[in-house]
Amino acid sequence: ARGPRAGSMVFFPFVGGAVSLKDQPLPVYDDALIGLAGPAAGTAASLLSLQIYKWTTDPLWLYIAFLGFGLNLINLIPIGMLDGGRISAAISKWMWVIGGGMVVYKVIQQPNPLIIVIAVLAAFQVYLSLNREKSDPHYYEITVGQRAAIAVLYFALVIFLGHQTWMSLSRLELLRR
Repeated sequence: ARGPRAGSMVFFPFVGGAVSLKDQPLPVYDDALIGLAGPAAGTAASLLSLQIYKWTTDPLWLYIAFLGFGLNLINLIPIGMLDGGRISAAISKWMWVIGGGMVVYKVIQQPNPLIIVIAVLAAFQVYLSLNREKSDPHYYEITVGQRAAIAVLYFALVIFLGHQTWMSLSRLELLRR
């Protein structure tokens, strides 16, 4: 098996889940692969829900697919503890500035407790990452080919999920009429 040993799994209702790691991933490339695994599996489950909707025409399955696509897309925002933060560290650690800007914008425009918690945790994660760069300089070592592969997979998944979220929302709106 590749990567660190997994520890306990915790689910937060209506928010998501987390898996503790017994070992820290050695290079940023492995961390990015681990980060891609969750949204890829979630996307596959959402595609299955979409296919069940096509077979049954039951709108519940379309709604489940929409929620899955949307939540996986949000999970790819490039900030700290989200999978997008793990993945973006392999592309460029400065992508966190984009993700942080998105979160700050949401905190200002539509403040709510969850987004404020995400902002605080993201700031803490950036702080830890900057310290990790000093204490473990080999963590961010990645080849150009690995960086390019992660970038292609990440942006392809973001574009695909954005499209599927939009299309499933459009179908739901048509069903409401």
